[in-house]
Amino acid sequence: MGKWGDWMRQLLLCDATQPDKVGEICQRNGLGVEIQAFSNPDYPLREPNAVGYHLSAYKSVTPRSLHGPFGDLSPGSCDRLIRQVTKERFEFAYKYAEKLGAKQVVLHHGYVPGTNTHRSWLRRSREFWVDFLEGKDPEISFYLENLLEPDPELLGAVVREVNRPNLKICLDIGHAFCHGKLPVERWVEELGDLIGYVHFHDNHGDKDDHLSLGKGRIPLDQVCYSLESLAPDATWALEVGPDSLEDSIFWLESHGYLPNGGE
Repeated sequence: MGKWGDWMRQLLLCDATQPDKVGEICQRNGLGVEIQAFSNPDYPLREPNAVGYHLSAYKSVTPRSLHGPFGDLSPGSCDRLIRQVTKERFEFAYKYAEKLGAKQVVLHHGYVPGTNTHRSWLRRSREFWVDFLEGKDPEISFYLENLLEPDPELLGAVVREVNRPNLKICLDIGHAFCHGKLPVERWVEELGDLIGYVHFHDNHGDKDDHLSLGKGRIPLDQVCYSLESLAPDATWALEVGPDSLEDSIFWLESHGYLPNGGE
């Protein structure tokens, strides 16, 4: 396999909190990394040298992104204390992104269907993000990821209402396929260039398996074609297990979404 450092599309490998293994794959292929250990806010408490360890593992790997905490967080919650905790956890993600040289931060949109009306969630979420983004480094971008949402309507509305260049969408195609009610291509059509980041993995539509590309039922060629047409500047990130990364890189390469052999 060749290197794709000069390829116009950024491809990152999600590390599943295994920097030593994934760092080597990134270096061998000239790819970036999405650092995921800090999605657990207890991680740096357990590992005092967490930052140094990751900087060493990824010393020559760029670009870098960071996945922030997401468990039980809700930026549009009707409870102000939940919103406050959510902001603290997202500030945690921003702090460690700065320390690790990550210019992209993935955070969950957090909407659980049926728990809030769209109108109230949109109002509170807009206020949350306008406040959160105040004073942030404009070189660091934030991406809101879908998880349980059945369609892209509310996610898109939040990003449009906030209307900041450093807040866009992370479309997780596996989540959209197994939790959504619309074809994944429709998500791409409705969100368009609001999509700045994409999580790639596969499943059979019944659960969030994070399979290698081509091992499930997601119509990947159609999705990739739509993304190239409607969100051409989006960063792509492979969110499969470390042992499945090489196979998924090969799938992208063999289907024409990466240059073959570095040529």
